[in-house]
Amino acid sequence: MVVHVEDESPAARAGLREGDVIVGFDNGAVRGVDDLHRMLSDGAIGREGKLTVLRRSEKLEIAITPMESVAKS
Repeated sequence: MVVHVEDESPAARAGLREGDVIVGFDNGAVRGVDDLHRMLSDGAIGREGKLTVLRRSEKLEIAITPMESVAKS
């Protein structure tokens, strides 16, 4: 479940919202945060992919381009 979306992040630009439940990435099932982290490896950075999310009673496909995290000071 998405608990927070950083302003100006790839997630925010893609339209993810707090409360969305991520259930898939590029046709692979996401059963937990560890699955998602594995799928968002270096090979996915900068390459557009599709997240499958549940938002209330809707199942949505959201295009997203994962980027490296930038540490804030």
